[in-house]
Amino acid sequence: MTPYELRFEIFKQAQTLAEFRYHADIGIIERRKDLNPGNSDDYPTYPTFECIQKIAEDINAFVSKN
Repeated sequence: MTPYELRFEIFKQAQTLAEFRYHADIGIIERRKDLNPGNSDDYPTYPTFECIQKIAEDINAFVSKN
């Protein structure tokens, strides 16, 4: 695997993680609304490129530690 392919795989993993967090947050808000109909929590925004890039950098830093 080339370094470019490795970086792309890390980025795809970061995107998956960001989307998982996003959907989990929506699920939490939906559950709160079911339990308390007057609840007015704001829905999260979909993960931006910058958010995904930050997660990818964190993953890369973890993997690159000696």
